[in-house]
Amino acid sequence: MTTRSFFLFFGTVVFSALLLAGCRAEEQGRITQYKPGVYLGKKDTMLNSEQVRQLGRRSSMQGSAVYHSGGGGSSRAGAQRSASGSRTSMQGNP
Repeated sequence: MTTRSFFLFFGTVVFSALLLAGCRAEEQGRITQYKPGVYLGKKDTMLNSEQVRQLGRRSSMQGSAVYHSGGGGSSRAGAQRSASGSRTSMQGNP
């Protein structure tokens, strides 16, 4: 009988600990019911001029596919280029 009550007590303690672990502070107040097309999060804060300048500088470093700014080319000293169209003529394409 004491073994059964021990397991019952231990099981209750473990269940209570698991239940309370789900009540963490960061889990409180989060959005659980969503409305389609409505943003329910916190309002954005305005960026100051320094933050805007830093973001502009970082985005300019990312470059563009149209204005390629070097790097990654295959024009190494040992690279050989095939004659224009010779590869497609060997494949038998019209």
